[in-house]
Amino acid sequence: MTEAQMFTANRFQKTAYSVATFGNSLVGAVITVFTFFFYKNIVYENLIGDNEFLILTLLGTALAIGWWVQALMNPVAGWLSDKMASARFGRRKPWLIIGSPIMALSFIAIFLIPAPASELYFPIIWLAFFEAIFNAAYAATVCVYLSIIPEICPTPEERTSISTYRQGFYLVGYIIGALLGALVSFQVFIVVVLAGFMVLCFYIAAFGIKEPEQTPELPTFGIVEALVVTFRNKPFLPYLGYTIFATAFQSMLIAALPDFGLHVIYQGDEDQIISSFIPAAFVITGILAIAPAMYWINKVGKKKAASYGMLAATIITMFLATVGMIPGLELPQTLVIVLLLGIPAAPLLILPDSIIADLTDYDEMVTGTRREAMHFASQGLLTRFAGGISIQLMGLILGLFGATYTAGEPFNGTLGLLLIGPVCAIFLLVGLLIFQKYPEEEVLKASAKKAQA
Repeated sequence: MTEAQMFTANRFQKTAYSVATFGNSLVGAVITVFTFFFYKNIVYENLIGDNEFLILTLLGTALAIGWWVQALMNPVAGWLSDKMASARFGRRKPWLIIGSPIMALSFIAIFLIPAPASELYFPIIWLAFFEAIFNAAYAATVCVYLSIIPEICPTPEERTSISTYRQGFYLVGYIIGALLGALVSFQVFIVVVLAGFMVLCFYIAAFGIKEPEQTPELPTFGIVEALVVTFRNKPFLPYLGYTIFATAFQSMLIAALPDFGLHVIYQGDEDQIISSFIPAAFVITGILAIAPAMYWINKVGKKKAASYGMLAATIITMFLATVGMIPGLELPQTLVIVLLLGIPAAPLLILPDSIIADLTDYDEMVTGTRREAMHFASQGLLTRFAGGISIQLMGLILGLFGATYTAGEPFNGTLGLLLIGPVCAIFLLVGLLIFQKYPEEEVLKASAKKAQA
């Protein structure tokens, strides 16, 4: 029996590992979809008025700070995790056991702030502080969690398989989180339950998987040298173009959609809380598209599947700028666009973990060391910075061009929300062009050699 066969995760272990993604996506849906919406429309309900530009710009900055803290924490966590070796606790599990409770507590704190606010700056400071703690813990937990994939699934096929397991749990968790998240303004108890359930899910993953008992040769690089060596992995660079701009696309679009529903579709009618469920709509299609996406990936390869997915998502997202051109059809038009977006979203969500696991094999063939966490961390460093910049840019666009329905103004005061679709589409188009340089055949040959070694 080869080492690859010996340490391949079975179905139970894949399921236990993927459960953490379910809990993480529950909380992630609330954070990414509803934080901006919650603070803009509920916390600042009585102050938004003449302060709209200032408040929206500051909210974007506060959320961006959290993304940037996560970006900086990713390489630190990845570097430390790659250098750890413990026969008793493993290289990765302690990070899940310690990090997830810190994520949970800071998540609760973000939504504990009194609403509505009576003071302009205190909610911004509160949000920035606990967003920073949450994102630091998120990086230390999730970056290390993802780096387990190439250790327990040594072949490209197994990695695609476990990524599909994870994506199924992710999509189901995300849609439940998106549906429940709209209620955070009415019931803090829901936030506490979601946080506790997330910790439970990470513990199931930590105690349900078995890391390889044989300790691989550990890297001796310092953290700066480790980053430099990682970025010298030539196939890694065009892949980063794909994942950086896809993250910018996703973070801006998801954060803007609840306001898009409330102010573009329902014209500021605050009783229409259903508008905040719109981000979950494309996840429904994404769940249905998982099986066809797997067939498509196996048929045309990862690079083509990702490329076609990005191109289709770029075209579909552009149509968000046309919502409202036919009065009375705003809701069905938005739902058609968002539901269609779920089809190309399925391969885009499945592929990153699988591709980066292949890249760690290529890196091992070059450097002679296993540095899974450092690759996920280097990816996180740049994608989190990109996500933060896109969130800050979103706040600036909405503040400059309008994000609150006002009858009689050009575009009813919502031009900023209508511009989000085209801006997000540009992100994806740039990522698509960079990704065409990705040498897929060369990377897969390295993965095949590693599996047979």
